Amino acid sequence: MTESPRSDELSYAKVAQNNNSGAITMMQLYTNPQSRGNIILPFLKELKIEDQVELINISYEEMHQATYLAINPMAKVPCLKDGDIVITEVPAIIAYLADKYIEQDFAPALNDPKRGAYLKWLFYIHGPLTEYMDIKNLNVADDLIESKKMGLSFGDEQRLFQFLKQGLSQAKPYLLGEKCTAADLYLAYWLVYAMSFKLIPYFEEAKPFLRQMKTRASLQGIAWFDAFE
Repeated sequence: MTESPRSDELSYAKVAQNNNSGAITMMQLYTNPQSRGNIILPFLKELKIEDQVELINISYEEMHQATYLAINPMAKVPCLKDGDIVITEVPAIIAYLADKYIEQDFAPALNDPKRGAYLKWLFYIHGPLTEYMDIKNLNVADDLIESKKMGLSFGDEQRLFQFLKQGLSQAKPYLLGEKCTAADLYLAYWLVYAMSFKLIPYFEEAKPFLRQMKTRASLQGIAWFDAFE
């Protein structure tokens, strides 16, 4: 008889049966309702793989317990387990899933000329843009930011926003053209969140892009998008 997992164990091995009676090993997404793991949830809907990913909500305290630290020593969520593969950090998880399901066209192929721009956007969002948002959220004084800007990944606020405005104004209607990619979903979620909490200005250049993204079924029902005009 197989022993049932203990209640204090964070890893739950589940198997779903597909229509051909074959076994599909579930992926596990460790997350928390107040974490950046929420960014990944719409992408699971877009990929139509919600039934292949087990959501494991863990508390801040559980993140610092030995069981979870063995999975992610950084004691952070989100964290995706796909068999023996462990992926942490939001853009890495997004990129991994987009490539795993490459046939769904949410990421340019490795030999696609648009691959570079796609990766640029993923890491611009996670790097310079997120760093700026975090600093603003901590209420760091503008003069201190200015004095330390050479050591910050976003560098200069004006250039950070100029890059963003230029990219959004060139969207047709998405960042890379006619197809929505994982980068669009990541940017849209992060932008509408940041604007809702006044971490970044409400750019006119963002309106057409966010209105386009708001029409996607995966983003409907999210409060920040529902409130966006």
